[in-house]
Amino acid sequence: MSAPRYDRGAMALHWLHAVLVLGLIAWGLYMVDLPKGPERSFAIGLHKSFGVVALLLVVLRLWWRMRHPAPPDPRLGEVERKLAAAGHHLLYLLLLATPLAGYLSSSFTQYPMKVFGLVIPKAGWPDEAINAFFNGAHKLFAWSLLALIVIHLAAVLMHAIKGKAVLGRMLPGRGAVR
Repeated sequence: MSAPRYDRGAMALHWLHAVLVLGLIAWGLYMVDLPKGPERSFAIGLHKSFGVVALLLVVLRLWWRMRHPAPPDPRLGEVERKLAAAGHHLLYLLLLATPLAGYLSSSFTQYPMKVFGLVIPKAGWPDEAINAFFNGAHKLFAWSLLALIVIHLAAVLMHAIKGKAVLGRMLPGRGAVR
């Protein structure tokens, strides 16, 4: 039995977003322990800039997904299909909520919100309590997203062990995946 691949647009958006999100998580872990100063300010500014890119990219992915639904995989059972759908919905939710919480956290500081040096509008005003709330939410969502990415990768590996190359559906190539 074979399964159709995702379209090229979905593949490109998936892999671009995957690299961006994993880079943001790694960079976020790196910058946490930096002492206050120019290096930390630079690291935070870069994280915010790419975080806004990640937020825009997930919106583009959702728009693409609405117009290009995921091709069904007939090799999966009903329970597997429902778990995959739930996992993907939760991934998209966290891919939206994480950068949105980061943006909102930044919106409630005294500093201007900059994306690659350009000032963008903030949704708030200086307020330490609101900033702390959204900063905590951002961290919780980021850790949850990382955990869900690990589960996502484990599911891909589990299917590969079972002989169902689900990863092949998201890799460039021709024809259906066996």
